[in-house]
Amino acid sequence: MARKKHTKVDASAAPSAGFGGLGSLLQASGLEAAVPAAGPVAATAAGPVAATAAGPAAAKPGRVVLRREKKGRGGKTVTTLTRHGLSPAALAPLAKGLRKALGCGATVEDDVVVLQGDQRDRAADLLEAEGWRVVRG
Repeated sequence: MARKKHTKVDASAAPSAGFGGLGSLLQASGLEAAVPAAGPVAATAAGPVAATAAGPAAAKPGRVVLRREKKGRGGKTVTTLTRHGLSPAALAPLAKGLRKALGCGATVEDDVVVLQGDQRDRAADLLEAEGWRVVRG
């Protein structure tokens, strides 16, 4: 049974601000062209995650795939979040924001964010509030 190799990410490359929305994290990672400009950020009553106030002309930021996995992890359940086309350095702030918002462990393995436990419903609610299209696999 081979172990996956964790990718180390330079902490100085990640933005030091809190989890202000997935769109702002991707823009800070240098993906401004792929993500539409976010409107003002308003705090939600649901928790520490801030939701972007999208106008009628604003498009959704993209698609993420959430999966529950157990195979090859010693019987432990994890939730994987895949956003195609992003490097591990761009996913590191996203993992950090999800870690804080969900209160669970999160790391980046190759080009996938791995959340400890079955966090599909909670992560989907957070991502959909940010305007992402969530696909559950």
